[in-house]
Amino acid sequence: MFRNHWLMLLIILQPVLDIIAFWTKSPDGTLAGIVRLLIMIALPVVLLIKLPGKKDKLRLAAALAAVGVVCLLHLINVIRIGPTSLFYEISYTAKTAQMPILAICFVFAIRDAQTRNQAYWGLFFAAGITALALGLSILTNTGNVTYGEGLGVSGWVIDDNRTANSTILVVLAAFAVFCAVKSDKKPVNVLVPVLTAVCLIINGTMTCYLSIFLIFIGFAIFLPLERKIRGCAVNRLAVLVLVVMAVLSAAAYPLTPKYKIKQAQSSFMEKTQNEFVEEFDIASYTPDTVTKEEILSDPELHTVYFDYYWKCLWNLCPDLFERFDFDEIIEQYDFTTDASILLNTRVLKRTYVKLMWDHSDTLTRFFGIDCSSAWINGRMDLENDWPAIFYYYGYVGFAAYVGFVLYFLYLILRRLAKDFKSAFTADNFILLLTFVMLIGIAQYSGAVLRRPNVSVYLSLVLGLIHYQTAINPSSRINNWRGEWL
Repeated sequence: MFRNHWLMLLIILQPVLDIIAFWTKSPDGTLAGIVRLLIMIALPVVLLIKLPGKKDKLRLAAALAAVGVVCLLHLINVIRIGPTSLFYEISYTAKTAQMPILAICFVFAIRDAQTRNQAYWGLFFAAGITALALGLSILTNTGNVTYGEGLGVSGWVIDDNRTANSTILVVLAAFAVFCAVKSDKKPVNVLVPVLTAVCLIINGTMTCYLSIFLIFIGFAIFLPLERKIRGCAVNRLAVLVLVVMAVLSAAAYPLTPKYKIKQAQSSFMEKTQNEFVEEFDIASYTPDTVTKEEILSDPELHTVYFDYYWKCLWNLCPDLFERFDFDEIIEQYDFTTDASILLNTRVLKRTYVKLMWDHSDTLTRFFGIDCSSAWINGRMDLENDWPAIFYYYGYVGFAAYVGFVLYFLYLILRRLAKDFKSAFTADNFILLLTFVMLIGIAQYSGAVLRRPNVSVYLSLVLGLIHYQTAINPSSRINNWRGEWL
């Protein structure tokens, strides 16, 4: 049984591991993290043993070795410059490497319709487990909040995974809607999108909220187009429900947790900026007309800006002022007095890491900075994934990562160019949609490429894209339908 359903069980295990992490959390880490590390090590080994052809084994080994070389070059360079914590650096690199490693494994593992269908069933059950766990956490009042009391519900999710959890919800929500629109059962057409929208809204993150429109409107547009292009029947009820839920979600924005958070943040930032303007009482100067040269050359003016920056940034990152000269800091911020920028933690983290990068030598820029130094000294870890890949792994690591992702985009474009009509299926659309969303979320929110509990879903999507575009590209009737739906 395990042999025929291993991929489905592996996907079902993902939300279970997140729940286990919540109930077994400790300062030393979680059991879930250890299990995921073992999976990342065991799966390539098993495939290298089980793959039938020698050629495939060599190709798999070469692809994995390429990932290993990039990681090794980074670690060697970090050792050269002297890491703050080599253990942290190795652990972080392993987490980042999981996505390409598992994606390569799924590319070689998903070679037939039966294995492909395992993936869909696994995602279907994972979505069910996640929704059930969220509901139980609310009923029992044992779940974690997203931002604070009354500001979003994350459920049985540890603090470190709250942002990652929102991305997982988006992926599972997309596949839940995919199942709903493919079903010929009216209750499924109605209830699944409604429950999906509710789960996304109560999470409280902008990532979840905006994904409602991408998923719902995306399918509402795709289904009529599929009929026009391929002559497929349109599930009018499903389209109607998707449009109605998107409209209701837009109308409900003032009631969402994210709206309340933005209002509070805007009020605080406006208050901070007004205080600065009031204190900016220097003859012949105004914040709007003062030049960069005047700020740096006038001691009194320089002190006013220093005090303002200190007020905004010191509580967030004291090490910023201890590690770097103030003139460097203010230049990195382009001398802004905009409180919404200075109080933005994402901008602060990018500024801190960029300053580390500016102080690095040439080899470090090729292979990446010591990210353990950013975290341990400054408690700064970049939230947006693509800048993190660039700064932490340098020109070489960034080029390798981007090239890896672009290969799958190439497969998609090649498939569409070869036979657009046969490629215009719901199976392909859901993969394209989740691929685009995950790559976008990696920049917009983060925690996609460097969080093992999230990156496994991107790995799976890439494996399925490879199957749909390279292994089984010519089948016109390749749609998956769950018999229970």
